[in-house]
Amino acid sequence: MKVGDLVTLSEYAIGLEPLWYITQSARSGKVCGLLINISESDKPWDSGTWYQVRWVNPEHKKLCRSRWAKPGLFRRKDLKMYKKPKIIGDYNGNR
Repeated sequence: MKVGDLVTLSEYAIGLEPLWYITQSARSGKVCGLLINISESDKPWDSGTWYQVRWVNPEHKKLCRSRWAKPGLFRRKDLKMYKKPKIIGDYNGNR
């Protein structure tokens, strides 16, 4: 992943306690964000890489991976590349 990629929540992230309410939206492709920053933390209790995401939908702007994490900060295993959802049928509802 690199800055500028479109991402969404992985199945692992959907299972995290603060994100349980977003399950249906994430699985249907309605949760999409832009990766805006990748940073390293050197603190012993918080080492590793953090990915900062700006969510496209304003109602998702406060999504975070835990109660103590800042909104928009996730680990790599929490994110996956966004793929547009498959549309079955045309816009008139025909299959």
